[in-house]
Amino acid sequence: MAGTKSNVSARETAYQLIRSRIINLDLKPNDVLNEKELVEEMGMSRTPIHEAIIMLSLEHLVSVRPQSSTFVAPIDLKMVGIEQFNRCAVEKEIARLACGTLQEEHRQMYEENLQLYQIYINSQSPDRDHQLFDLDNAFHRIAFTVCGRGEYFDWMLKSFQHIERIRILSLRMNIAAYVKEDHEQLTQAMLRGDVGQVGELLDMHLKRYQDDLLPIQKRYPYYFQT
Repeated sequence: MAGTKSNVSARETAYQLIRSRIINLDLKPNDVLNEKELVEEMGMSRTPIHEAIIMLSLEHLVSVRPQSSTFVAPIDLKMVGIEQFNRCAVEKEIARLACGTLQEEHRQMYEENLQLYQIYINSQSPDRDHQLFDLDNAFHRIAFTVCGRGEYFDWMLKSFQHIERIRILSLRMNIAAYVKEDHEQLTQAMLRGDVGQVGELLDMHLKRYQDDLLPIQKRYPYYFQT
């Protein structure tokens, strides 16, 4: 039993490490995943890494060609649409439940998040994009926290595979300047308890990636499935 738990833990660790490198663009589409090199790099046996790659292939993040190579898959826009549709439905319902019930501590959480976001917008730090990415996620998690459902957001975030790379690319190209203003408007509507406006703002905010797609595809065509 202990050995089984150890194998599962190693597989999950390998899965999270490889997935993170793909999502954060450290691994690009068509980069080859060499299991032997990953074994040496991660200090694991081949089995958990092989199983992790199979898990990633089921999520369309990795393509496996039998008797050939295993490589990072491009962004699948069909999967992006599915992910965003699900996200919009869940977030709008959570926002409806949270609206008008925010306490002082939640208002402070929103304000601190917005202040930090502004700081990193102007930052020259090499990890600026990843900090902004994490702050964006933290902002959206607040409404879930208000409802006592923070783990729902964590579960939802784990289901995102393809939209995350588009979000990182938009930050890299500095075309996501609308995020802070959108978040400010959402915060004010949440504090007022204006359920209707919150729903409209969320719908607009979560669909903005569609406007980013064309410039991103022009600059990074190799990131997308043709």
